[in-house]
Amino acid sequence: MTTTQHPLAGEQFDVVIAGGGPVGLLLAAELRLHGVPVLVLEKGRRGDGEPRTLALHARTLETLDRRGLLADFVRAQESLPGLADHRRELDDRAARGHFAGLYRLGRHGAERTEQPHGVTLPHDVLKELLARRADALGAVVRYGHEVTGLAQDERGVTVHVRTADGTAAVRGGFLVGCDGGRSAVRRGAGIDFPGTAPSLVCRMGRGTLEVAGGGRLPAGWERTGGGWFLRMPDGRVAVMEWDVPDDLESPATADELARGIERVTGQRVVLTGVDFVTRFTDSARQASRYRAGRVLLAGDAAHIHFPAGGQGVNLGLQDAFNLGWKLAAECRGGAPEGLLDSYGTERHPVAARVLENTRAQVALMRPGPQVDALRALFTELMAMDEVNAYLSDVIHATGIRYGSAPGAHPLAGAFARDLALTTAAGPVRLAELLRAGRPLLLFLDGADGGDGGRDAVSAAAGWADRVEIVRALAADPYAAALLVRPDGYLAWASDGPVDAGAVRRALTAWCGAAGPGAAPTGADGVRAV
Repeated sequence: MTTTQHPLAGEQFDVVIAGGGPVGLLLAAELRLHGVPVLVLEKGRRGDGEPRTLALHARTLETLDRRGLLADFVRAQESLPGLADHRRELDDRAARGHFAGLYRLGRHGAERTEQPHGVTLPHDVLKELLARRADALGAVVRYGHEVTGLAQDERGVTVHVRTADGTAAVRGGFLVGCDGGRSAVRRGAGIDFPGTAPSLVCRMGRGTLEVAGGGRLPAGWERTGGGWFLRMPDGRVAVMEWDVPDDLESPATADELARGIERVTGQRVVLTGVDFVTRFTDSARQASRYRAGRVLLAGDAAHIHFPAGGQGVNLGLQDAFNLGWKLAAECRGGAPEGLLDSYGTERHPVAARVLENTRAQVALMRPGPQVDALRALFTELMAMDEVNAYLSDVIHATGIRYGSAPGAHPLAGAFARDLALTTAAGPVRLAELLRAGRPLLLFLDGADGGDGGRDAVSAAAGWADRVEIVRALAADPYAAALLVRPDGYLAWASDGPVDAGAVRRALTAWCGAAGPGAAPTGADGVRAV
């Protein structure tokens, strides 16, 4: 192909995102909340979607609630009766998911979360919901545009793009690779991708499955001496074996899937009407760093692992929530030193733990009598509330806590629990105050009592141009003042009386230097009780 005068040639965006899957689209929407010009380049067509179903876990749902998106996702699930019925079946038997195929998570009320019910959606539906969000906020999304390379300098990144009409180059202040496990952005930035080689292969497809001789195969998961057979509520069937073929690059076939089912179940099967077949392994890899100059990685471009527990899409979406507001602050100017680098500092260990727990699950899923005994022991352990709560936190990401400075309040780094509040404008939830994607400085019940409290509230006015500053009453406050990051985690907290100097230091550390103190809702820019 030759280089042509592409419509995007010569265009300048603050951020270019390679990959228009769920992670790239959510990141684009998060950047647009702050007015950042953003371009998404996706090699596929709009409406294309991987034929798989994705489970959205508690922390993802809590964060979607803080953007006002949760109801749309719940409605989308309810419009698909088969998936809604499957989710209700799990809830009815008090199971929120599995660890290594042991469906016991969340039993006995062991899980601590605002969102006791998960959401399950097909990949294409999830992607369309996020595409609408990005469109509504003004992101530029181009389909049929594949990122093939990059060159960066001190001022930005030149992104090389291939389309059906030729090649072009577009310029961005930053480039974020959300382009999957074989990321061209990661390779172009020279970022290593170390990890472990495959120990199993999973073949998956969707079609009509018939068993010879009138036999039957169960719904759900079945473990045998040869591996695992799975029949899923959306019509997919899959088989897992610990005999990895030499050729993993050739296209998978329906016959290959059928023969795998026969080896694992011992029953002869026929697959007809197959609309897709795929093959994947438990190879687990993670980028050695998430940033190289003006290039960053998120989602599968930063980490891949076996999809045990359905953690992958949640991990990627939470990458986007963490990165979006930090990259927006960097693009707008005035971001505090180290804020953008904190993306990798915080998210790299989270993904490393996911890779670790998925490797552990694969080990617990292997065939053999020794693993049989280990699974029996794990079943007993998961009946204990403390163990169940721990594993639920692991799978559903509700145990994440980011690091904090020495001497920080015990809540710093934790996710900010939702609160029912009363302000001068009426009742509101803490989650609703994060809809605009801005940091939230919340003075609670008694924080403004006395001169010191009033001084603390007034001290925040210089940040009212970029921070939601709210005074409110709460029936059950867990601190006198909270600085909540846009992704829902606590940057800072204080018990009363609140010190004005501490407020200024926290805002400077997380939101940059004080500005002119725009006051949209009062003389000091503060929404009062």
